[in-house]
Amino acid sequence: MRAKKTLKPEKMGREIGVLIFDNANILDISGPVQAFHSASTPEKTARANTHRRSDSATDNTPRYTHRFLSLDGESIRTSCGMKIMPHGKITDLHLHSDLLIPGGIGVDQLLENRTLQHMLKGFHAHNKDRRLISICSGALILAASGVLDGREATTHWSREQIVKERFPNVNWQLNTIYTKSDQIYTSAGVSTGIDLAMAIIEEDHGTLNSLDVAQELVVYLRRNGGQKQFSDLLEAQKRLEPNLLKLVDKISTDLSRNWTLSELSKEANMTPRTLDRHFNQALGSSPVQFVELTRLNQARVLLAKGISMKQVASLCGFGDLQKMRRSFLRNLGITTTEYLQHFGPS
Repeated sequence: MRAKKTLKPEKMGREIGVLIFDNANILDISGPVQAFHSASTPEKTARANTHRRSDSATDNTPRYTHRFLSLDGESIRTSCGMKIMPHGKITDLHLHSDLLIPGGIGVDQLLENRTLQHMLKGFHAHNKDRRLISICSGALILAASGVLDGREATTHWSREQIVKERFPNVNWQLNTIYTKSDQIYTSAGVSTGIDLAMAIIEEDHGTLNSLDVAQELVVYLRRNGGQKQFSDLLEAQKRLEPNLLKLVDKISTDLSRNWTLSELSKEANMTPRTLDRHFNQALGSSPVQFVELTRLNQARVLLAKGISMKQVASLCGFGDLQKMRRSFLRNLGITTTEYLQHFGPS
């Protein structure tokens, strides 16, 4: 007679303690919490094909539950003015809970809180199988406790100077949207908390269940952790001088055009050398590289819509599939086929 198989903790459901504090960013809290909650209601998110549900969806046990915990057990006011009533104090965190720490301007008031730092160190030391999750600038709280030392981590791009100066022992990867180091997870700015939550749901319950949640939340494209916090087009709009924004508009609206450096220079009414210098100074890339990245971003969107790779290569100006595949591998570190496996339509 076979021994009865013991369910893993994630199969029985995981509890997530959520640290809340004055002037926390409400989206840092509500975004990932809603994603986890949606994953906990399989009868709403599972599609008609019931055989696609994971083992954890065969009963009514929620996959994730949440307890909101403040420092003193009192209600807090988020940065947008919304009040949240906690379930208890942060010291009431259950032994087998994960812990999620949001960001916001209130983070700065907690960086010298020795009691919180001691608690986080103890949590990490004695709960190696439980997750520490930070959203946005919540990573600074983890860094202040020392648990990020020697690890890769990310946070909101606006915090770059302070984190590199104050926490030099952390391997900051600020060009990524989330990182994982053992059971410590960090995410970049605000909305990337949802990306991280989706990745954790996929890790626990598989791709099909995370896609069900994505469909409910109308998350159009799930980005992977290696992608940038913001797009190259947005960066161009922020940093390039007005006369070059016209060129950027032409590139983005006519990607199939043969955008050689000569053609770009002609449109910008500049010498190739001058144009190259302007782009590198503002964006850290050449105009030809910018064209490639813009094509790549559009290709990702079209592939997610289910358009064939051959059509995408043509519409985005790659010319042929081989050039598009090389671009994906060069810039994202994955092939087009691997990209479709992770982010393509169901």
